[in-house]
Amino acid sequence: MDYIETWKEVIQRPSDFYRKMPTTGGYVEPLTFAAISSLIYGLLAALFNREMMGGMYGMGGGGFSFSTALMTVIMAPIAGIISILIGAAIIYVIYKILGGTGTYEGTVRFISYANAVMVIYWIPIIGWIFGLYEIYLYIVGGMFVHNVSMGKSAIAVLLPIILVFLLAIIIAVLAGLFASSRIFPF
Repeated sequence: MDYIETWKEVIQRPSDFYRKMPTTGGYVEPLTFAAISSLIYGLLAALFNREMMGGMYGMGGGGFSFSTALMTVIMAPIAGIISILIGAAIIYVIYKILGGTGTYEGTVRFISYANAVMVIYWIPIIGWIFGLYEIYLYIVGGMFVHNVSMGKSAIAVLLPIILVFLLAIIIAVLAGLFASSRIFPF
């Protein structure tokens, strides 16, 4: 696997990439690609986002140490792969409900390659914009892997995001109600 060429093709020509991407062939190559993207993210975030890294690991926002950077570099690929496998399972089920014909393996593959944007996440503002582009990559990848329309693919990708936001709002509202009431007097 040529990481750089694959990365460029996913970012620059996602429709062409996903159209040609095999939906079978194992998990090693796509997950290795995603792990490399996450590793690069971890390295760059540890090197350039020192303030963020200190705050993330509970060091008061200003602390930075070699151990924090090392932890970030090690944990980024592990957390990335775990989130791909779990996210793919959730999205796969939604695609199936919407009539998609793809497989779980194909779902893992397109999500793994969509993680190419991880390389850019560490850059303030630009990283956030590429986060939106990653959603687009999910939608395009899902269209080809599951043989569905862009609308159905968008539903499959956006539904979990919307449900998580709604759940967070419900929890925040309930927490506020419980905190302001005498139902739980602690």
